[in-house]
Amino acid sequence: MDHTAFLIVVLQLCGTHAEGRFVDSIVKLSEKMKLECIYPKKAVIIQTSWMKHNVTYKENIAVLHANYGIHIEDKYKGRIYFENASREDKSLSFIKSTLEDVGLYFCSIATYPDGTWEKVIEVIQPADAFEISEKQNNPVFTKPGENVTFICPYNRRDSVQQVMWERIKADCIDTIVQCNSLGGQRFGADFKKRALVDCSDQASSMIVIQNVSDSDFATYRCVATGRNKTYVMSFTML
Repeated sequence: MDHTAFLIVVLQLCGTHAEGRFVDSIVKLSEKMKLECIYPKKAVIIQTSWMKHNVTYKENIAVLHANYGIHIEDKYKGRIYFENASREDKSLSFIKSTLEDVGLYFCSIATYPDGTWEKVIEVIQPADAFEISEKQNNPVFTKPGENVTFICPYNRRDSVQQVMWERIKADCIDTIVQCNSLGGQRFGADFKKRALVDCSDQASSMIVIQNVSDSDFATYRCVATGRNKTYVMSFTML
């Protein structure tokens, strides 16, 4: 796969769905897959709803209620389950997924006193967008509980319009933050409370991931889209 093709795939998948919706995570379709949805704060979780976007409407998949238990729609019975539906983890696991399961999913968690929190996950057919060039990969050493900093430099003369930071695992790409040229920022659902970023720098982008956990040991990618060039830099947390 050449560098140009790699960039095209990256830009098609990062951050924003084709229909213009911001996507928190992209998951590679597999027969047994897991759509992770873990509430990031401490609150009383009243109800969790899983839905799928089908062209003009949202299809109900399952509802988890604190008092009434779990309801799974007939279409999904025997194909999905909740491995650990207690506390903050409301992740949806598939036993027998098919091509029909490609699409956009919504995990909506109603809490007290925080209100409603939502995560948007897109399931795609396997693609080589998950590959990382060894030439672009930089090792970063840290330990659980520490903070880690990533810096992605680029040429200020190229008038960078957007910078996207992602965490990449074998079967999933998570959006950390998206910066625009006006200094605006939009965080992925899993990183709103523990990622710091400066979107105003015109020569580089820097992010800080706070309180690193075991699940954070992965590959990180910065994609800076400029007027004349796209800069891509990757890091592996070790």
